[in-house]
Amino acid sequence: MWTHPLAIALVAVGSTLLTIFLTPRLQHHFWKYQRRDELRLEAINAFNRLTNEFLAGELFGRPLRDREDREAWFTALNMASARVEVLFSDEASLAIKVVDDMVRPGLRLQGERAEDFVRERDAALHTLYREVIPLPRRTTGRRPS
Repeated sequence: MWTHPLAIALVAVGSTLLTIFLTPRLQHHFWKYQRRDELRLEAINAFNRLTNEFLAGELFGRPLRDREDREAWFTALNMASARVEVLFSDEASLAIKVVDDMVRPGLRLQGERAEDFVRERDAALHTLYREVIPLPRRTTGRRPS
């Protein structure tokens, strides 16, 4: 029965139509996830860059309150945090919030405060990257609350 030319033609036509119908939908499905991950990585890079600017400014004597562009910097940090809020899980949003709360005008990062900031920033970055790239969970690094 399956060797009959009409059966072979029907299977071939059916397979072709199924491929024509499903391929664009499958491509779109996978493209959405790829694009989401690209947006997530952009948000992580922006957050990392901005927190490093803050840390370098504090440690090397050019804190935010002395910079002419502090409003632009705070705006950029808030934008990066908002992107994290939208694109990542609640756990990642909370990790970012901990770091955001440590960034205040007039707050001086010296000694232990700088170490706390770096520790929380690194923990937040690990949480963010773990949602995009398979990374093992960290068992150390953050101080217990």
